[in-house]
Amino acid sequence: MGSRQIIITVTALCVAFDGQAYASAWNPDPGHGEIISGYVFASATEAIDDFGERIALDIYSKQIAQTYGNVGLTPRLAIVGSFDWQDTQIVGPGVAVRFSKPSSISAGLQYQLTRREGHATALSLSYYEGIDLPTALLTLESRDPTVELRGLWGESRTVRARPVFAELQAAARLTTVGDYASTHLQFTLGGEPTDRLMLLGKARYTNVEPGVFERLDIVRQSRWEAETSVVYRVRKRDYIELGYSTVIDGRSAVLENGWKIGFWTKF
Repeated sequence: MGSRQIIITVTALCVAFDGQAYASAWNPDPGHGEIISGYVFASATEAIDDFGERIALDIYSKQIAQTYGNVGLTPRLAIVGSFDWQDTQIVGPGVAVRFSKPSSISAGLQYQLTRREGHATALSLSYYEGIDLPTALLTLESRDPTVELRGLWGESRTVRARPVFAELQAAARLTTVGDYASTHLQFTLGGEPTDRLMLLGKARYTNVEPGVFERLDIVRQSRWEAETSVVYRVRKRDYIELGYSTVIDGRSAVLENGWKIGFWTKF
């Protein structure tokens, strides 16, 4: 496999194994929590290589079934976890890959640093299996685990008698041998125009360190992504989410677009 084909393959697989943050800066009360399950379908016709050049993809199809959950243990401590199953097909110049398997699983704890009316900050520490490290992705087996430290900040206000809020999350991941793996940022703006409806807008940035690609002589991978979604409350504790996301720019990034449908249950 030539260097250009390797770039295309790793580019596609890096995006394919990226997870999304569902965690909130507000921990659930002890004994309470939530489960968010969703299905994502994404496609793309182009990717950007590490030189900034666009590469045509004959087929790029990604489907993900994902679940995130959290449960309050104490007034300050919650357990968090996630599981993703992915089915992906990638066909491009010299590349033909198809796989269907678990793409990531995580478990960790989130600690409430501060919390008062309209404000919250938290720190979480999680163990991730099966994401971020493309040194083994060409075989799709034995993907090395990472440990993530995530900081969360949230503010909520009332505007014209309706709730609005903003949240910022920043995370760093390291391999279990101590190598820096990746940086993740997410900013969310939201509001509730009615008692049953919530509107969300998200901006994400992901940067994977060059050392992760050293064996394949590929430089830093990064991408910018935007997402909008509508969340509708079906019953008191049950919600449906419909969202659309797109990768706007980056290096070694697939310019994918995807739809998401989610189901939220609070208990």
